[in-house]
Amino acid sequence: MPSIYADTVIRNANIITIDSSRPRAEALAMLHGRFAAVGTADDVSDWVGPDTRVLDMDGKTVLPGFIDAHIHVLNSGIRHVMAADCAQPTIAAIQEELRKRVAVTPAGQWVQGFKFDDTKTAENRFLYRADLDAVSTEHPILVAHRAGHVYYMNSLGMELAGFNSETPDPSGGRLGRDPDTGELDGVVYERAIEPVRFGLIPVETPEIRREGLRTICGMLNEAGLTSVHDARVTAEEFTTYQEGYKEGDLSLRVYCLLYYPHFPALRDAGVVAGLGDDRLRIGGIKMVADGAIATRTAYLSAPYEGSCCDYGILAMEADEINERVMEMHKAGFQVCIHANGDSTIDMVVSAYERAQKAYPRPDPRHRIEHCTLVNPDLLSRMKALGAVATPFCTYVYYHGEKMPFYGEERLRWMFAQRSFLDYGVISTGATDYPPGPFEPLMGIQSCVTRTDSEGRLWGENQKVTVEEALRIYTLHGAYAGFEENIKGSIETGKLADLVVLGEDPTAVDPLTIKDIPVMQTIVGGETVYGG
Repeated sequence: MPSIYADTVIRNANIITIDSSRPRAEALAMLHGRFAAVGTADDVSDWVGPDTRVLDMDGKTVLPGFIDAHIHVLNSGIRHVMAADCAQPTIAAIQEELRKRVAVTPAGQWVQGFKFDDTKTAENRFLYRADLDAVSTEHPILVAHRAGHVYYMNSLGMELAGFNSETPDPSGGRLGRDPDTGELDGVVYERAIEPVRFGLIPVETPEIRREGLRTICGMLNEAGLTSVHDARVTAEEFTTYQEGYKEGDLSLRVYCLLYYPHFPALRDAGVVAGLGDDRLRIGGIKMVADGAIATRTAYLSAPYEGSCCDYGILAMEADEINERVMEMHKAGFQVCIHANGDSTIDMVVSAYERAQKAYPRPDPRHRIEHCTLVNPDLLSRMKALGAVATPFCTYVYYHGEKMPFYGEERLRWMFAQRSFLDYGVISTGATDYPPGPFEPLMGIQSCVTRTDSEGRLWGENQKVTVEEALRIYTLHGAYAGFEENIKGSIETGKLADLVVLGEDPTAVDPLTIKDIPVMQTIVGGETVYGG
């Protein structure tokens, strides 16, 4: 019998613990932000005291809080506050959303849009500078593709950036050109946009960043997320996280993958991965080595379907990857490199192998962000390294219309959760939002069914079971951040992070998992959504 009582007790629940020693339970107790007891009603009854909050779940399903191990958290929240939402069905509708921003923005200041997706518009094409010139010639305009690797600018924006028909393509990037005239068409690919994003466009104000933090925390908590790995954190964003934590606005646990340019300062200050606490922690260092799946710029070993010579875009050459991996590995950091195409993944795995051979570490747990197109050789080498994969989980369901660009044979090895499990490679739940919708239940359904929103099946051989998908979205996410001993399953002593669902994902039609309602989200024993 405990000498103290629980803060909260949950009973009459269908608890899926993700603890192999006790897969199911019916009750649990929470004390000081952690699970104090898990088991039967009798196991937990003595934890109920006069001030204990008792929640009768009436048979609802309780799971560990979901973890998205690759998502653009604060940057997305900021965009929701200050940018036009370009996830619209037509280019005319997109222009109208941008005009709303123009109306409240002084002439000469930047107007931005995000979440544009060419294949989801009626026109089924990219935006061009003429489309954006029709919105405004007095404001520079920058619109991001939902994938985040292709951008669209109007003429004034191109002029301010110094882009003209004589501008050569930069290393790791490309400027779109009219095939007939050679004139720039306003499309900017990969690293060609970096001088604009990180040099020309002003940093958002602290007030906008704080509002963005509150906005995105609410959105993600509502979907059942309790922990996130923010996949490219700038110095300003890290400051906002600290401020939000101090002021009580941070209702998520955040593992920060810091943007590579900050690495030298971190190294020189003696900082290593893991600094922080269970609410806000410095994780790995993020780099981008190739393009995106949604914009068909991932760097592949064979051309895209229907093309004789389009292999995608390599954003970092092998020498640069090798040099940067070596210095980060030597400094004790977890290295997190975006690599979608099989050719790029091979370069990244080779760099990890070289670094580990030169400076052996017992468990570096380096990551391959997205790790989309794999093969048996890559999987075996990843297993030997102990490398972690963070594949897109909502892509098959949401981006089904893009799958034909890759072809049936390649899709047998894309978003390869079944193969990761079979080869013993830890893979996580991840959405990369905005590129993919962030809802974990959609990701779980997509991994289980490999079926898109139109009912088409892609890469059936990569299906996993519901139970496996739940583990991927909880304990595997914790592992990717060296936190599997403190969260990711409902076990005594672990952080009291959980989600309450209206139905049991293991008991419904798998094609309806995404429709299960999230009833309540709890972080550290405190309700952050519902209840």
